Amino acid sequence: MAIYTQNIGKVVEGEPVTWTGDQALLYALSIGVGRPDSTDRIAYTTENSAGIEQRAFPTFAVVLGGSSGSLADLGDFRLHQILHGGQSLTLHQELQPAGTATPRHFMSAVYDQGQNAIIELTTELVDPAGQLMATSITSMVIRGENGYGPRPPIALGWVDRQEPADKIVQSPTSTDQALLYRLNGDKNPLHSDPAMAQKIGFERPILHGLCTYAMAAEALLRSVDQLAEKGLGSISARFAAPVIPGQTLTTHIWNTTEGANFQVLCEGKVVLDRGVAIAIGNRAASTTPALDNAKV
Repeated sequence: MAIYTQNIGKVVEGEPVTWTGDQALLYALSIGVGRPDSTDRIAYTTENSAGIEQRAFPTFAVVLGGSSGSLADLGDFRLHQILHGGQSLTLHQELQPAGTATPRHFMSAVYDQGQNAIIELTTELVDPAGQLMATSITSMVIRGENGYGPRPPIALGWVDRQEPADKIVQSPTSTDQALLYRLNGDKNPLHSDPAMAQKIGFERPILHGLCTYAMAAEALLRSVDQLAEKGLGSISARFAAPVIPGQTLTTHIWNTTEGANFQVLCEGKVVLDRGVAIAIGNRAASTTPALDNAKV
């Protein structure tokens, strides 16, 4: 089996994607915005509140890009070898609650992690005027493949933390959270079908990793002054373990000069690791979502 490194940099332009204000509202609700107080942060959850203009939650951009091209262009490895290892998002302009963009997908790098390889997939969203709106980078761990390229680069902005967090935010998930989140487009039955979940080795369907990622972003925007004032410019994290809908996420936040470092735990286990959030106007996040030396 092989990874098709000859396709690195080969851009595939997708069909234009159009989204509505209702889709932006659904996304916000599916990541728990407005819970437990439905009158809080209603710019993201309503479109007709007096004196408040609707906004799109920043990480909505991740789901707008759709799939990152064809897996057949990446290699001849098997689907069961693939793990979603990490995610980063950089916003180049504020995402509007309704609009149109054209996605451009390409394999941007391949790294060697020892026993596994990492494929970095980049999706760029381009507005109708040709301006870059957002760049989303997905790191896929290909289990059992090795001998490709260098080790992953050091994740910019992350520092291993020994001191207590500056803030800790509790974010309960709902038992139907995955059922809501799948309506954003990811209908993998792993997140809804008990039979499929048990076949893969889980007792119950698990929450989408990108939902946990977005809930961490929501906790950061509520808790870090610099991010609340300037807005979220970029966010990256490594996926470390699954979450079962109904469990509570605990986000540990350490303030930095540019935004924050963060780590998300669930029932004492790290589920999101090496998180870096950077405010608008500060430097961009690492191009590789915090996978250096990670044990996936």
